[in-house]
Amino acid sequence: MGMAASQARWISLAARKSNVEYEGQQINQARTALANRSSELWNELYKMDVPTAPNSSDYTKTQYSFNADNTKKTIDNIQKVDYTDPDGKSYNSYVTYYSQVEEYTGVQKSNYNPQVHRDSTGESYMVGTKNLTQLSKIDKTDENWPSYEAALEQIYEDMPDCEVAKDWLSYKNGSTTALQNIFFWNDTAGNVNFSDINGVNGLNNCLNDPSKTLYSYYAENQIHNKTVSEYAYVEYDTNGRATSMELRGSTAVYDLSAESVTDNTAYTDAMNNYNYNKQVYEKKVQDINAKTEQIQTEDRTLEIRLKQLDTEQTALQTEMDVVHKLISKNIDNTFKTFES
Repeated sequence: MGMAASQARWISLAARKSNVEYEGQQINQARTALANRSSELWNELYKMDVPTAPNSSDYTKTQYSFNADNTKKTIDNIQKVDYTDPDGKSYNSYVTYYSQVEEYTGVQKSNYNPQVHRDSTGESYMVGTKNLTQLSKIDKTDENWPSYEAALEQIYEDMPDCEVAKDWLSYKNGSTTALQNIFFWNDTAGNVNFSDINGVNGLNNCLNDPSKTLYSYYAENQIHNKTVSEYAYVEYDTNGRATSMELRGSTAVYDLSAESVTDNTAYTDAMNNYNYNKQVYEKKVQDINAKTEQIQTEDRTLEIRLKQLDTEQTALQTEMDVVHKLISKNIDNTFKTFES
């Protein structure tokens, strides 16, 4: 190989080696970027809060109850206080308790598909297939009048702002036409429903606009919790459990029964929230693992390419050394020629 050819070959090899080294640097930078991304994903995973299942004991409390007037009364809360009444008697607690009582109660009923229309004569209202009776047409000596009167009294007491109650009050105050505004019918449950022709949710509006909700009212015996709060003196045993109680204004001392009660609704809500958070957590972990696997795949591809470049660089360096020796030999031979 001549001098010029050797030099050209060496320059070509040097250029190729420079390109290989540059590509190697680019790959190392890319692998560094991948390592940073992997570190960020790891930090994100590390900072995530692992959902913890709720413990039923956290939703369980000791509930006290006592018997008074042949009725079980359940204590909802005992708040420790330091109170002395005007008579000089001291109390250490403020107790809230409730008991189930049955009371005659007014009820509002929403008829979402009232289908208010006129009967075949066009003179009376109908709700679905039920013919309505105008209250003014009922004789006060009718055997059912006392029950109608009692129901309307209760509706007025519990819901004085409804149109039925307002017309009933007008009737009691001497109006001779107020009962003409009230109509009634028996629903499928046997309750006597009262409705008024006036008001946004009255018969007339629902007759003109079937999309409106018809309100009707009835009264029935309903069981509900009656809550009372009162100062009391509560005795405790050595374990801190309440054993007896004397309420303010009473000399009776009630023995307290204790039982563990779990708020199943709150516990179920907490468990549902835990299951949701667990699914969200697992989805995030899966996403992070998928991204990490992708990064690892990219890094392995770059690593293989880097090894190929390293092999290529070694081969180039070896060939450059050979060409360099050949150039040196040519130079030596050239100078020896001039020396001779």
